Amino acid sequence: MIALANDRLTVTIAARGAELQSVTDAQGRDWLWNGDPAIWAGRSPLLFPVIGKHPGGEVLIGDRRYPIKSHGVARTSLFEPVAQDDTSCTFRLTDNAETREAYPFAFALDMTYRLDGASLAMTARIANTGEATMPFCFGYHPAFRWPLPGADGLPHRIRLGNGASPAHLRLGADGQLAPPSHPSVFRDGVLTLDHALFDEDALIFAAGAGSQAWFGAGGKPGIAVDYPDMPHLGIWTKPNGPFICIEPWHGLTSPADPDEPLERRTGVILLEPGRHHDLGITLIFGALWRG
Repeated sequence: MIALANDRLTVTIAARGAELQSVTDAQGRDWLWNGDPAIWAGRSPLLFPVIGKHPGGEVLIGDRRYPIKSHGVARTSLFEPVAQDDTSCTFRLTDNAETREAYPFAFALDMTYRLDGASLAMTARIANTGEATMPFCFGYHPAFRWPLPGADGLPHRIRLGNGASPAHLRLGADGQLAPPSHPSVFRDGVLTLDHALFDEDALIFAAGAGSQAWFGAGGKPGIAVDYPDMPHLGIWTKPNGPFICIEPWHGLTSPADPDEPLERRTGVILLEPGRHHDLGITLIFGALWRG
């Protein structure tokens, strides 16, 4: 476990999954879900090289199927700390025998966390260290407390910075993407949260969710999420869960078609040998709505 701190925030990150574990501000407020395993043990997993579940638990890459866990190999792998100071750190995962059974590519995934005032920047650098073009998706999955500190009993909302009201997709019974799209749950860019919205699992926005969102209760400090590199968005919680996940993604979950290869997935990145690709988000804690 690594701890970073400045005069506004203290965060901890675990080497397992390079996963953010806690975010506490100078007033002692805890912003991140605590990972209670009786409800959901995740806190802020990293999704790589796939997002979501696949038909039969297998992903098709080229002409071969590989057994892969939900959300891929990164979230359960042990990362190596490679850099740290008081306010930043970097963890690294490289391919190994276990990852290659599920994902047959040579890669390096560096995950950097950096504090600046009340903001936490999270940046993933994915490098192709092999000799073949490497298809991958990547997603962030932070879980925030719902209700937020100091906002018990108040309606909580998610506001999109672009003011749009995009349609959404749902998952089928087996956890794969299930078209067609559904009418928007946003109204003029505002979604009032209700647990009933998640009776059919996640809300998935394949387009139109912009690059900024804010989560909170009116007039209270909330959390701003900036995701300029991520064109897709998921919103999810467990049934009656005391948290909400705001998940910027590059790539969508698998369709029910077992014959769609990863390299043709919507939003997939095709990374040439010797190249790298950076994908980042910034979380601003205690932020008021900027609209």
